[in-house]
Amino acid sequence: MQHIATQTTAQATPLTAAGATKQNTGLGVLMPRPELTQIVPGVHTIGGQGNSMIIETARGIVLVDAGPGGDVTRSMIARLRLVSSQPVHAIVYSHGHAGYNAGVRVWMVHAAERSEPRPILIAQAGVPERYRRYVETAPLQAWLNSRQFRKAMKPAQPAHFSTPDITFEDHLTLDCGDRMIELIAAPSETSDTLAVWLPAERLLYGSAAMIRSIPNVGTPLRTLRDPLRWADTLDKLYALDPAIVLPEFGDPISDPQEIEDAFLIPARALRYLRAEVVKRMNLGMNERDILHDIELPEALFGHKFMRPIYGAPDYIVREIWRMENGWWDRNPTHLHPARPRDAAAAVLSALPDPLRVLAEARALQDEGETQLALHVLDLLALADTDVPEVKAARELKAQLCRERATQVPSIVSRQLLLSSAEELLGLPTGSTAGQDPVAGFSWN
Repeated sequence: MQHIATQTTAQATPLTAAGATKQNTGLGVLMPRPELTQIVPGVHTIGGQGNSMIIETARGIVLVDAGPGGDVTRSMIARLRLVSSQPVHAIVYSHGHAGYNAGVRVWMVHAAERSEPRPILIAQAGVPERYRRYVETAPLQAWLNSRQFRKAMKPAQPAHFSTPDITFEDHLTLDCGDRMIELIAAPSETSDTLAVWLPAERLLYGSAAMIRSIPNVGTPLRTLRDPLRWADTLDKLYALDPAIVLPEFGDPISDPQEIEDAFLIPARALRYLRAEVVKRMNLGMNERDILHDIELPEALFGHKFMRPIYGAPDYIVREIWRMENGWWDRNPTHLHPARPRDAAAAVLSALPDPLRVLAEARALQDEGETQLALHVLDLLALADTDVPEVKAARELKAQLCRERATQVPSIVSRQLLLSSAEELLGLPTGSTAGQDPVAGFSWN
């Protein structure tokens, strides 16, 4: 039995995992397979964002996810043309995250250049509303993505989003002549996720519901993701009895026991965390107490399909807390707070010896207590002034953020810490990405 605190202080995986390279950082973690791979005859992955795939049918190619655009999508088209000259009949959106289908217009141009009909765009019914929200909050989305993926990004323009022609709520069957393709609503990472089921081959593309690691519920900069909804989706997909499962990232799974584990272990783990968090909330425990009290059974959280490489158990705990408690952290100071710079200035003026704060933080750093050192430094580092002690605190906090990034297993936490270090030093987001610690990352 392990605790969440154990997982969040573990060393990041060294650069030894299969497929782990320096490129598997930033947005590279979402595009790990830039190659053509046959899954079964007539079905290939072609690179892109996640396991973008093509399905050859009598009506033409059915493409699942158009890719992020630019050179990546053009490379996807080149790979398609290595195996088929058929027109693209339809483009299916696996879910509404913007980068997965930002390349639709590139495919449209390709069809026009070949004097072929425009592909039909198909998605779950929630995608148009998600796109509307992304347009409304475009500068915010750019800020969030820049920090999570260690790359400065510009706000997406409305033309970036291609609205689907056909949407469905729960289930849609595509009769493609020689092949039946079933699209099944699979709410999980997003409410608009769908899975692709080829019943004749018993091949399931799990899409964002199936990622070969712990479900990324509670990602720090994202909206709510219901863990029980995700668990129910995993049960529903497993009930199809697939013989081959293609996850959103990584290699296909065909061993029957591994297929069972890939669905049922995460589902059980999500339900376990929900029950354990609710039990502690009902006892009056607050969020941070729960984080350090909850136990993680090795049979669930030590499984290879539950590695905390992207999501993390503490993310899920905090998501469950957020779903039931709202935004207040129970500290009355934060209920109607003062302006941050005024509060930080007041704390600074109350400190009898700011240099003592720096010394204590450095002592904790020397003892390997990086997280405790960060807590201490906030007495100084949050002040909106350039007095020498505060400047030194910010610089030390940036150094500690980079150290902490080597101690956490989730690449999301790692990249947010590294981006925070840049912000503390007044540097542009992603400007020091070339100096980031190299940690192994592989979806397999």
